[in-house]
Amino acid sequence: MRLDQMTPEQRARFEAHCAQQRARSKFPLPITCMVCEKLIADLRAPFGQQQVAAAPVVIPFFGYFCGQACANAFERDYGILFKRNATGEVSYE
Repeated sequence: MRLDQMTPEQRARFEAHCAQQRARSKFPLPITCMVCEKLIADLRAPFGQQQVAAAPVVIPFFGYFCGQACANAFERDYGILFKRNATGEVSYE
């Protein structure tokens, strides 16, 4: 429906919906490990107070793992092979 053809009630509901969507995008969900659900980073925390896991493994356009052990467990459980560096660790750097 076009905005100029909305009733005042429809317009109010649409504006409330847009406000909710903007609020959600400002406060993204915390980043957790795909295997153990351990908190990797909480982007909602104030700047300077954000905690980041010691050695997270980031797979671009896929997900996050808290460490090599969880990345290895995911590979084993789902039969997916990630790119590895010379030392055998999952790495996409």
